[in-house]
Amino acid sequence: MKKEDVKMEKMTLEIIGFLQKWGLWRDTTILANGNRYSYSADRNFRYMGCDNTEFEENVKPEDYTTGLIDERDCEGNPVWRSFSNPEHILDIVYEGPLYMLLVCDTYEIGKSEISEISEEALEYIFHHSDILDDFLYEKYECYDASDLLTQILEDRFDNPDYTLWDPLVFDTWEEYQEFVNGESYKSGEEKLTPAYQRYGTYEEYLTDMEISASLSKEDIEPIWDKMVWDAKLEFIRECALDESGIISIPEVAGYIKSEFNRIFDRYGLWYDFCFSWSLTCYKNDEF
Repeated sequence: MKKEDVKMEKMTLEIIGFLQKWGLWRDTTILANGNRYSYSADRNFRYMGCDNTEFEENVKPEDYTTGLIDERDCEGNPVWRSFSNPEHILDIVYEGPLYMLLVCDTYEIGKSEISEISEEALEYIFHHSDILDDFLYEKYECYDASDLLTQILEDRFDNPDYTLWDPLVFDTWEEYQEFVNGESYKSGEEKLTPAYQRYGTYEEYLTDMEISASLSKEDIEPIWDKMVWDAKLEFIRECALDESGIISIPEVAGYIKSEFNRIFDRYGLWYDFCFSWSLTCYKNDEF
């Protein structure tokens, strides 16, 4: 294989790996070195370490890059044309999520494919979009460790369903009411339930209240990290079961597209669009 062919094969495999990392490989075909590298839903198709990749040698790129244009010949028949670089250094034809990224400037993939993108890509998405925050709030009604600490303290010391009245501390309900300057009754009830009755023993109650009173954000962060981890796994599982759902994350589209473009820069190529569903490459001075 010629040096240039080796370079283009390496670039092609890097593009496939990048597209698979972000869940963009579906419905995509790359044409290089007279070969076809296409997405396949069949996991039995594998090429050079790339899953879901069908490989075919000795293809004619024009068979894949030719499309109808808005013209008619002298007999009124539709005209077909390829706008690709005649050298056919590297061409890509695409539908699906890559089309949405390159043409519509948005990142949109099937929910069921979330579990197939890389862990690195998932972490970037979680840190640069609201999808995890929204899921966390839906699941826990808080966004971070500070919110969780507030939630715990409110539950212990300001829960409208319970009173902190303790007969071992205050002789009477009226004495406690005087101490706290009055405490609201729960609507329709004469008295609130004492908080210590939430626990199995009085000792458990005292221990929990003492711990809660001294809690800090730093104490809560390990607990919150575990809750976030559990939420991520649950989010991925739920998405995997939603075969018809689509998830749109426009916040990360610009970053993904810039990383896609950098691959071409590294190999001394630039690309231009032909049809909305295809692009073709040209050499620059650094090829």
